[in-house]
Amino acid sequence: MEAREFFSKNKSIIVIVCCFLVSATLPIVFQKPYILAILIMTVYIAGCSLAWSILGGMIGQISLGHGAFAALGAYIGAVLYSFLDISPWISMIIAFFVVGIVMTLLLSPCFGLKGAYFSLATIAFGEAFRNIFINWEFVGSGQGMILKIVREESFWMLAFRNKTHYFYVGLFLLFILYLIVRYISESKLGYAFKTIREDEGTASAIGIEPQKYKMIAAFISCGLTGIMGVFYACYVRYISPELMMQNKSLEFVLPAVIGGISTVEGPLLGSLIIVPLSQYLNSTLGSQLPGSNLVVYSIILIAVVLFQPSGLFGWWNSMQQKKKLTLERGPLLDAEGVEQ
Repeated sequence: MEAREFFSKNKSIIVIVCCFLVSATLPIVFQKPYILAILIMTVYIAGCSLAWSILGGMIGQISLGHGAFAALGAYIGAVLYSFLDISPWISMIIAFFVVGIVMTLLLSPCFGLKGAYFSLATIAFGEAFRNIFINWEFVGSGQGMILKIVREESFWMLAFRNKTHYFYVGLFLLFILYLIVRYISESKLGYAFKTIREDEGTASAIGIEPQKYKMIAAFISCGLTGIMGVFYACYVRYISPELMMQNKSLEFVLPAVIGGISTVEGPLLGSLIIVPLSQYLNSTLGSQLPGSNLVVYSIILIAVVLFQPSGLFGWWNSMQQKKKLTLERGPLLDAEGVEQ
């Protein structure tokens, strides 16, 4: 009975851990470089989408500038790596605090904006950063910069010839991010975030300061995105201001919306669907029908918003809740005694 109770209480965590373990075997099954590249990008976008969900999902501040925040982390990692020989592992810690603090200070005056106005403000910040880096010669201007070449493979410097190693590093970071986001979601901090999302007036009435908690959410969300940016820079070995373009931010938002914007597991599920599908469409239809992946994105997004606004994982949770209520109360009967 104890084992059954433990499984029922921690079902989603156990399932996710099993999924991560299964994911760890994928490079053994799929050894082609192209497939490995898709797997790495899936892990990267899933991590950024998870980080985005803290600000966009938990507290309800829809940011469309997280692509620029990830790029800022990538530039921090690249500069520290190429000019100061600082390990990316240390750069991730530095990027977490620098990106988190900078973006919290910049976004704090905008937290009073509602709905699309806040989203427009984040777009403006993203474009501002892009123009700054386009004209900044120290980091290569619009041409970008290439990370310093390391002759020998090094885990400490995240320099590998085999893409499989990057996949495992990315999977490890994704798992850590998942644990952090899940812990926040189930903590008092997470409940405060969700209360603000549902009704700021009620939150203020019970002693929760919306401005304070929005700043905390922005710091954590942007900081974690910066960490994934450092990983991306080490994997690609080249960064440019193109990383700050608007479509990069949408790549982080769409998985969360499709998977379930208010769930922890939603960004993981959405990334697992969107990223491989996008790469497949680009490789098969990209030359014949440019932009076909964006059309498919739009169709999927419209279908989810119209028919299942809570996302795929939200739909699954609601089905499980209905099933649980049915088992507890019995089937609903109409006036004639027929099961509905």
